Amino acid sequence: MNKFFVLIVVIALSVGSNNASRIFPKNQVYILNTLGRSDDVLTVHCKSEKDDLGVHLVHYGDIYSFKFGDSFFGETKFVCTLSHGIGFKSSVTFTAYQEDPYFYIKFGALTLWDARPDGIYLTNDDHGTKFMYSW
Repeated sequence: MNKFFVLIVVIALSVGSNNASRIFPKNQVYILNTLGRSDDVLTVHCKSEKDDLGVHLVHYGDIYSFKFGDSFFGETKFVCTLSHGIGFKSSVTFTAYQEDPYFYIKFGALTLWDARPDGIYLTNDDHGTKFMYSW
């Protein structure tokens, strides 16, 4: 039992190191602006309990992305607010990433959120492309 605990601690510590990125690649969330007009800027504000990633302006055709590792205790969750339109009045807040609560740590998971004129679409390995939220 002691050897197992030591192994878990070593793995947990190595996940955060730079050399571990090849063995344990970071998860990535991408947010794409395909709102349809070149002058329709998307604001993106994502945060977790531990990290506020700030507000970013994403122009039509551009992508905002961020990388992170899952927590060892199943607590990783990023909530994002996307806004656009006159005065950024069209807005939606949603969970962009939620770690599996049963200690299934993901490495290298890719999630793509696509902001379109009718709402937000999710593309990932689990769902393909699926409409998720209206503005």
